[in-house]
Amino acid sequence: MTEIVEIDGSYEEGGGQILRVALSLSAILRKPFVIRNIRAGREKPGLLPQHLMGVRAMAEITNAEVSGAMIGSRELRFSPNEIISGNHLFDIGTAGSITLLAQSLVPALLLAKNKSTLRLKGGTHVMWSPTIDYYRSVFMPLVSRFGANISTFVDSFGWYPRGGGSVTIEVSPSKLGGVELVEKGLLYGIKGECALSNLKEDIADRQITAARDILPDAAINKSTLPSQSPGTALTLWAEFQNTLVGSSAIGKIGLKAEDLGGSVALELKKSMSSPATVDKWMSDQLLVFMALANGKSSIIVPELTPHMKSCLWLIPKFTNVPFDMKGNRVSVKGIGEQIG
Repeated sequence: MTEIVEIDGSYEEGGGQILRVALSLSAILRKPFVIRNIRAGREKPGLLPQHLMGVRAMAEITNAEVSGAMIGSRELRFSPNEIISGNHLFDIGTAGSITLLAQSLVPALLLAKNKSTLRLKGGTHVMWSPTIDYYRSVFMPLVSRFGANISTFVDSFGWYPRGGGSVTIEVSPSKLGGVELVEKGLLYGIKGECALSNLKEDIADRQITAARDILPDAAINKSTLPSQSPGTALTLWAEFQNTLVGSSAIGKIGLKAEDLGGSVALELKKSMSSPATVDKWMSDQLLVFMALANGKSSIIVPELTPHMKSCLWLIPKFTNVPFDMKGNRVSVKGIGEQIG
């Protein structure tokens, strides 16, 4: 009988990251799990619509047996079958984050037998999650170094409160190999994306000007796409010889465009001068790929975030291989050879 992985969802930051990572690894390694105290560390604990969609989406992709999949549920049992390649459409129905939903689904589909296309609807630029621009321009180039074959196309933006953004992600079967990201190397350039919907273009111009006051060489593109709600966001990234680091922020009422632009630029400048080879938002996202790759991987992180602590604790529950942390260097010998 297959052993069930037991997970305490209140561990460390006690958020949705624990559930998302568990869904991915459960699907890939065909290991059922039960998670209790789901999102116990949040103001509204239990499954919210975006988390429930993540469960239902992975259940569809793996033809899983599930119990406890309902709004507000604090306990979930998930038992996956083989990953089903093909075309999948998932609509979060709110401004819930498309990129967080993709965090669960994409790793699983990378290790499927055939190519898949995900059509995801929801929020493309929302608080407490990577912007779609960060996902395309920082996350995707970095995971491609592990051998991941992903393409992303944005059809429309989705902002709080109505969401409605639409993103298409094409995922091809990939053999993941270990990556040593221990030095940044030479700086190749600084780029950015200023996204805007249903607002005066002057707002984007002021954000860009403020960012360039701090990073004069930044090449920042302005993109406007239709959306059901007004919104703006700025995402900046620095491309180095061996890695990328990024920073982003979402506009909100009362936040001046100049302040938004300046804060994102200052955050990126800080990451650029750090010896860390990834930014603090990327560090936990790469751990799953490191653990699943064939061979050793290492990264230098700027700090040990609560999300990182959760992943360093959770991932070995599925892989049976612990991470090694010496100072700010995180390493692991991935199990890629075992999973083909």
